[in-house]
Amino acid sequence: MSSYDYIIVGGGTAGLVLAARLTEDSSKRVLVLEAGEDLTADARLSVPAMWPTLLNTDADWKFKTVPQAGFNNREIAFPQGRLLGGSSALNGLSFTLSSKANVDAWAKLGNPGWDWASFSKSQAKSYTLTSESAAGTSGSGPLQLSFPKDTDNQWPKIWQQTIATLGFNKDGNPYTDQICGPIFVADAIHPATKTRSYAVNAYLEPARDRQNLTIVTKAAVEKIIFAKNGDAVTAKGVRYTKDGADLTATGTEIILTAGTINTPKILELSGVGDARLLAKLGIDVVIDNPNVGENLQNHPLCGLSFQTLDSEETMDGLARQDPTALQAAMAAYGQQLGPFARSGTNAAAQLPFPGIQSVEGKAEVEDLITKYIAANSGGNTSFAEAQADFVRSVLTSTEEPSGYFMSFPGYASFNQDGTMAPPPAGTEKYFSIALMLTHPLSRGSTHIKSASPTSTELDIDPRYFSHPLDIEVLSRHLRFIESIAKAEPLVSHLQDGGKRNTAAESAGNFLAAETGLEQAKNYLRQTAVGAHHFTGTCSMMAKELGGVVDSKLRLYGCPNLRIADASIIPLTPKANPQATVYGVAEHAASIIKGEV
Repeated sequence: MSSYDYIIVGGGTAGLVLAARLTEDSSKRVLVLEAGEDLTADARLSVPAMWPTLLNTDADWKFKTVPQAGFNNREIAFPQGRLLGGSSALNGLSFTLSSKANVDAWAKLGNPGWDWASFSKSQAKSYTLTSESAAGTSGSGPLQLSFPKDTDNQWPKIWQQTIATLGFNKDGNPYTDQICGPIFVADAIHPATKTRSYAVNAYLEPARDRQNLTIVTKAAVEKIIFAKNGDAVTAKGVRYTKDGADLTATGTEIILTAGTINTPKILELSGVGDARLLAKLGIDVVIDNPNVGENLQNHPLCGLSFQTLDSEETMDGLARQDPTALQAAMAAYGQQLGPFARSGTNAAAQLPFPGIQSVEGKAEVEDLITKYIAANSGGNTSFAEAQADFVRSVLTSTEEPSGYFMSFPGYASFNQDGTMAPPPAGTEKYFSIALMLTHPLSRGSTHIKSASPTSTELDIDPRYFSHPLDIEVLSRHLRFIESIAKAEPLVSHLQDGGKRNTAAESAGNFLAAETGLEQAKNYLRQTAVGAHHFTGTCSMMAKELGGVVDSKLRLYGCPNLRIADASIIPLTPKANPQATVYGVAEHAASIIKGEV
């Protein structure tokens, strides 16, 4: 049996940041246990556009929700990384920073040291953004970010000009300023090589040869081993399987970084969670905390696709595996250009509640808040009130986004189960606009259904649209997509009366005065899916509010077990949480090392 100073459970985004930072002290021995494989040499990881080929493989946990009432009882599949590097190895590459208002709201939940002034420094330690067009370089960390080099791609400029036509023409750098309007989002792609920059090559590789670091892949952690002395609980180590053998490792401190779904799973299998659930499954209760697995949050996601003029350049040929398009893309990638060298979703916009600048818009927001927030707190009342106060501040602001819009030069739609749908057969070209609700009020949960560590059955229930305000706000942003598509210069690049994505063809006119809003809501119930942005299931906040860990990331009831992944985020970020998770891990490392 080996003993370590730190055992890190989960070699994903946060786990590898911590491994690299904690082994900077050569006297500290660190063990990282990762359930998946090391696919570092696999081209599907290095070539940015190839990440979808990893989905639904052994590198993906292949999770699925229970039927969602708000989505017409559909089950929604979603990927999470099951490989060294975790979801940083198979996400869509976008790197969107947290907002000041969002992070400051964390601090108000009983988390000193987690205000924007402190957290933003940790976030900036994770990345370096090299930009030719923006103001030089920002950040100072291992992760390498960049913008596409292509100068002949007209779509980002068309997008920015169109959003400006609609009154959002503020110019700024979203990596140094708080921006509400059109933005250009950096990719986690190395500027020199145009390959994916992620937790493995950015953080692990420079540290991999350290004598005090041990990485074990294909190691499935079954439970944490606890010792009790009266009311005192101490984490002694972990039990895991590797190549069919049952193994145990002991450590002075255990750090859980298995992610929003698997971290609460491991806790519950180990006897930490709601005593009623654990007793029902025959699991001995070590720490009774019914907050474990609760407060699950995620962004509901929807979109529309519009047929473009035949002369436009889009990604549809690649999606249809057209040999000519594939050959051209491969040739361009040899020059570090083209669709293989970028995410394709760089041109985005973070926008406030539609019409909030007008007297009528302000009145509409106030009516919705009065009708839905006061009467639908739900769950832990104190936290629900804090969450509602934050969302209210977002909705009533002209500077805070309640909708996050992503443009994509190609067909982008989802199947009923949440998987990506291919473009329709034919030669038509499309321009798509995807939309996320930045700060949903709906909250759900994830729990185990069996005491068996090898069981893959989980009760994952995000409860999408369970809070009625969510669909009210998102439907109004969906209607605004129609306004975007009718505005210049974008409308001049779309077919007049052209086709749309299949579900939108029969959805009706969302802008119709009498029926448009209800048609938009019906479209959302029928087509919306969940983003892959799950947070909150081991939230960092006061225990009485629904917390699982304190501001030092220590598990309530066990001071030598910490959690440091997306599960501790109490209020979900406005968009892709990748940047936020890197920031959480950097902040955690500083806390553990006593630097903050």
